Amino acid sequence: MQKVLTRTPIHVLSQDIAERIAAGEVIERPVSVVKELVENALDAGSHEIRVDIRGGGLRLVRVTDDGYGIPEDELERACARHTTSKITALEDLGRLHTLGFRGEALASIAAVSELTLVSRPIESENLVEESAAALITMRGGEVTQRGQRARLHGTTVTVRDLFYNVPARLKFMRGARTETGHILQLMRRYAVGFPAIRFNLTIEETVALQTGGTGDLAATLAELYQLPLAEMLHPVSATAEHYTLHGYVGNRALAQSSRQHIMLFINGRWVHNRPLQDALESGYRGLLPKGKHPLLVFYLELPPGDLDVNIHPAKTEVKLLHESEIVTALTQAVRSVLERSPALPSSPSFPGPELVYQRRLPGPRRRGLHVAESAEGYKAEVAPPAAAEILATLQPLAQLQQAVILAEAPDGSLYLIDQHRAHERVIYEYLRSKHVGVRVDAEDEWTDSHLLLEPVVVELKRAQAELLEQRLPVLRDLGLECERFGGRSFLIRSVPSGVGQEQLASHLSELAEIASEDSTDWEDHLLIGLACRSALRRGRVLSIDEQRTLLTSLSAVTAPAVCPHGSPILLHYSRTFLI
Repeated sequence: MQKVLTRTPIHVLSQDIAERIAAGEVIERPVSVVKELVENALDAGSHEIRVDIRGGGLRLVRVTDDGYGIPEDELERACARHTTSKITALEDLGRLHTLGFRGEALASIAAVSELTLVSRPIESENLVEESAAALITMRGGEVTQRGQRARLHGTTVTVRDLFYNVPARLKFMRGARTETGHILQLMRRYAVGFPAIRFNLTIEETVALQTGGTGDLAATLAELYQLPLAEMLHPVSATAEHYTLHGYVGNRALAQSSRQHIMLFINGRWVHNRPLQDALESGYRGLLPKGKHPLLVFYLELPPGDLDVNIHPAKTEVKLLHESEIVTALTQAVRSVLERSPALPSSPSFPGPELVYQRRLPGPRRRGLHVAESAEGYKAEVAPPAAAEILATLQPLAQLQQAVILAEAPDGSLYLIDQHRAHERVIYEYLRSKHVGVRVDAEDEWTDSHLLLEPVVVELKRAQAELLEQRLPVLRDLGLECERFGGRSFLIRSVPSGVGQEQLASHLSELAEIASEDSTDWEDHLLIGLACRSALRRGRVLSIDEQRTLLTSLSAVTAPAVCPHGSPILLHYSRTFLI
């Protein structure tokens, strides 16, 4: 028997249901509460912001500031939906200078918790002594208490029993430790974004984060990461018609396994914009080991009309009017700093690249060597990022398995150097220096290009051929003379000196596959591929003189510790370990 469908009439949702739905969009978890309250405090002109967390923020969140405060007659209005002091007309959305503007935060929080708001405006007669401040408490969106409490000017918002009336949301909350971790990460961002403001985060009555509010970003970063960062951070700045940027580029020694230390602020707001973050990280391409990410802090100032922050309830995702121009500028800014700055010794808290040479188990053929991906279970020390100075002093002793150079340092310690990766790094930096017009200091025998005795013909798919033809000027700049040879064929007449022609056809086919990518990425793929295919292969026997020449060339490049793919090159065994 067919089921009879019945129609439910359209009706208006009750205010209670509507507010809970709206609150769910703005307040996803405890860190959302902290974000909204801290941004309110920042917009209020605070000089000091204190945050107290208990139970991962589900049991209690308290944010106290010394900002402008709220007059008593506006207190309840501040807790209503769509009430704000930050905009008055539609045109104001195009010239925002505040972090908040929707007027939803307090109402959304009050709908799913017990919220107590205590505030005393800065206009009060006595600013240095405590006096009566207005108080209001709401639970589930309803006012349950009004009164007064003594305090200095500013505002305190206390949130208890978050999601007490939304059991479905509580079921999806992680443990207190996870929620606390999100809050700590958020507070680090605010401390970095606003170094002139004093921040204090207390978790379960224990101070977890504290900054001095000196306005010195390098000092703030040192406070947050407990490291002497002054020599490991490099300032950068640039100005153009559509933007102004400044910030700090972290040395390769500060590389981490998480992207959370890539911090980008646009007009004072921390944002999550994948194209911009990728642009910042691409400046390190070929300089960091696989799985490692840099420490970067960038501040981008744009005309308010060039930025749209009203596309997501959390206001962390943005749209930019001149995004492609800014993407290019960010990558160039990072790369320019790294090319000028030598690598510095690594810190124990921010380890450098990991490398282990591990012998395979005996088999029917000879034993070989391969590179493990981590140092877990091994006692070899990682070669410091300042490997250039050490490489210049090494004396090669032998070649192991026709793949690895064994060398001794003046202090008696030993180094293992992967010959293919080392040569790949040397060739890559030589090619890149030609491409960007900066000469590597390595002594080499390369000239600009090498004319092939017999041109190589490469056949591509039609779509690949059309895309590759647009990139021919880039190939010519590098000394790779390539021309259309009718239909889908290309003729390669010359290659960059020092680059072998083996597998050149297959490499060109691969490049054609990615020719539609961003030009900077494509050019880097080209350089890395050429270097990889031209470098010494494992299995090539090297004399002691050839080993010494390779080490000398490697000591002169920018990043001698990792190959262009990000894999480590060096492994260090200290004299103490050996004895």
